[in-house]
Amino acid sequence: MSIRADLEAAIAKAEDDWRRAHEDLDRARAARAKVDLDWDKVGAGRRRRCASRRNAGMGWDQSFPDRRNPDAERRAPGGEILALCKAVADRHEAYTNRSKAEAGCATAEARLQAVTAERNKAIAALEALNRGGKDA
Repeated sequence: MSIRADLEAAIAKAEDDWRRAHEDLDRARAARAKVDLDWDKVGAGRRRRCASRRNAGMGWDQSFPDRRNPDAERRAPGGEILALCKAVADRHEAYTNRSKAEAGCATAEARLQAVTAERNKAIAALEALNRGGKDA
């Protein structure tokens, strides 16, 4: 095989790798967007719960209706504790998923950069060969 044929084969392989890396990056970005939506939902739910405490007659008053009574039971009911535990677990899961999606996206971007560099190197070598006008 000639040098030109070897370079053209290397460019074809690099183009194929570049296309695959670009598709992987698109998939990683789509996954990150989905995880970001889930993260926003968890954050919005947390903000809604916190906001309801500030309004009279909302969550806080329903949890502790007799809060001004010194003899009242101050411990949170079991359902409230379970809801809090579930909210904390949901937030942790969303944070973990978001971190994984960010890492996957960064890996895909790094792979795309490496493949792009290889492709550009092969194209530059072929152009240099064409400028030299020799075919070995």
